[in-house]
Amino acid sequence: MSLRLTIAQQAEFAALAVEAFPREACALLVGREEGGALVVERIVPAANLAVSPEREFELDPAVHVAELRRLRDVGGSQTILGHWHSHPNGRAEPSAQDVAMIFDPAMLWLISAVDAAGAAPPRAFRPRSDASGFDPFPLQTEA
Repeated sequence: MSLRLTIAQQAEFAALAVEAFPREACALLVGREEGGALVVERIVPAANLAVSPEREFELDPAVHVAELRRLRDVGGSQTILGHWHSHPNGRAEPSAQDVAMIFDPAMLWLISAVDAAGAAPPRAFRPRSDASGFDPFPLQTEA
């Protein structure tokens, strides 16, 4: 199993991260399973409602609920695969704060490092089933 993104989606993550810098940006990953891969089909940006958005993120729950309703109403095979957020002046790996925020081990986490020079490509992680941390998750980029 791996996560598939397009080059255009990577560019969208970079633009969102740069636009929010020095705050963390966040978004939902919507897609489907196809041939042993999780395919991101849409990125749904959301406001970061965290008290300290320079160091943490709290994805607007209204965006999450609205997307769940939209997916229910349209039916089909799309689902929320996980979420993405940026780490301003940090690394593209889960922080201690991220570990503390694990609420659903099935949700993938995509993280991009960003600084004043721009954003790096994201890295993917899957929470451990006991919520003790994260393991890297394979990521493929396509045209």
